[in-house]
Amino acid sequence: MLDNDLSNYEPVSDSPCELFIDASRGVAGDMLLASLIDLGAPLEKISETLREVLPPHRLEIVPENRRGIVGLGVRVTPLEKSPPHRTLPDLLAALEHPALPDSVRQSATSVYNCLAVAESQVHGIPLDKVHCHEVGAIDAQVDILGVLLAIHHLSPRRISASHIPLGNGQVKAAHGLIPVPAPAVVELLKKVPVIPGPEGRELTTPTGAALVVTLAKEYCSAPTGELRAQGWGYGQRIAPSEDPLNVVRILLTHASNVHTFSSDNTATEITQLETLVDHLSGEELGGLVDRCLTEGALDAFLVPVQMKKSRPGQQLTVLVKNASVQPLCEAIHRWTESLGIRISTRQRSTLRREFKTLEFSGVSLQIKLAWLGNELISARPEQDDVEKLSQSSGLSRSEIKRQLAGHIEALLGKTGLSTSSLSKIPEKLRNLGNQK
Repeated sequence: MLDNDLSNYEPVSDSPCELFIDASRGVAGDMLLASLIDLGAPLEKISETLREVLPPHRLEIVPENRRGIVGLGVRVTPLEKSPPHRTLPDLLAALEHPALPDSVRQSATSVYNCLAVAESQVHGIPLDKVHCHEVGAIDAQVDILGVLLAIHHLSPRRISASHIPLGNGQVKAAHGLIPVPAPAVVELLKKVPVIPGPEGRELTTPTGAALVVTLAKEYCSAPTGELRAQGWGYGQRIAPSEDPLNVVRILLTHASNVHTFSSDNTATEITQLETLVDHLSGEELGGLVDRCLTEGALDAFLVPVQMKKSRPGQQLTVLVKNASVQPLCEAIHRWTESLGIRISTRQRSTLRREFKTLEFSGVSLQIKLAWLGNELISARPEQDDVEKLSQSSGLSRSEIKRQLAGHIEALLGKTGLSTSSLSKIPEKLRNLGNQK
């Protein structure tokens, strides 16, 4: 909100910030800029650069309080008459100003290209002949460069966004009344997850769509991590009380707590795949988990769920390394014939692990040790080895674990572990025999 003080925020390399754009109520360039300023992006630095780069204009940041929620709005007034038409080469040439950081110049080039390509497709004219009506106006240029400068100063590691609402009805454009969503918006949002949104009005503008498509690397329902701040950016239209607020909200999260267990502890980023199925038999479902694991999944499991028309189904959840997302997704589509897979990023903490071999009753058992920093917190036999020993000896698994407890403690002593390390686990080891 307005009291967020992130103007001096500098993300730490091993614990960077992430931004989530909640565009579920609609998105436009001015709303994005207002929400980033409200989040804490440095207004003075942004305004100073915009004054150097763009034609004379006045940028006003207007405090808003709608339905008891404070935020900001943006108003841009040109101070000289703009050229009637600007082409893509005109816009790109203006980006060569030395006051623009390279990252902003590159992102702005992508935004302008996205908009020009969309207009070219819609109107069937060459790219360099496209007249950029909306983005050629000074207010749109302020919105675009202002948003990208704000992102530059906040330096998030990643930006994600909600699904984008389309709206419906019609809107007045340079060529007259056109249907909503505007044809250019449809072109821009190809392959982007969308939702209907409130009816009867435009929810996503071409500028807003181009910015989100350029910035967002993932689309999801909510962010992950530790919430640190939020910014609310209101559009100029006041929504009726029965409609959702005309606002973009940006959430800033931080992953620091995920990484602070221990210097010897490992925190990694993985991807979670989820899909719902109600058309597969029990035999097919049972083999599905095994196939996922065989194809390289870190873990896979099924959870019973109730689906539409009260049909019982199963939710398949698969955890994979980021590099394996595409092949696993394609495999799951083929195996399940599922029409959609939800993809989200997760942080995973793993303990340092070590294996020791223990000879017991003529059988070699693998003992798995787990460390949290310098603290040994777990020492237990591999379950497959216990099962084999149970089958060969006729002893129950609980009896084998009970007898193993003392042998494991002796093994740890022989490997040079200190008494202080051992003192943290004897009670757990002695209780192994009570586990079922």
